[in-house]
Amino acid sequence: MKKLAGLALLGTLITLTGCEDANEVKQDAKQTSAEVQEKLNETWNDVKEKTNELKNDESFNELLEESKAMGLDMYDDGKEVAVDAWIKSKEAAGDLTEKTKQKAREIAAEIEQAREEHKEG
Repeated sequence: MKKLAGLALLGTLITLTGCEDANEVKQDAKQTSAEVQEKLNETWNDVKEKTNELKNDESFNELLEESKAMGLDMYDDGKEVAVDAWIKSKEAAGDLTEKTKQKAREIAAEIEQAREEHKEG
């Protein structure tokens, strides 16, 4: 009986210890979560501050304008290159079409010649 009571007491202690450990883990998790949230808020506030500073920084705004102008120039240059390439491809396609037409005419002439020879023969 004493052994059974001892085992029951041991089981209760293990359960209580497990519950105590679980509570500690929950408390640690809550504390860590609060710390992480605080750090995130601090970081977000820093980002907002830096953004506001950049918005008010004249050299940054000048750099943005220069970048925008450069982008537009690059777009115009690219458009010009694309139009030139399109024109050249159309010209090349025209040449190819003319060559294809010529070959078709040659084949048609060969077929016509073969028909005539077949009629005569």
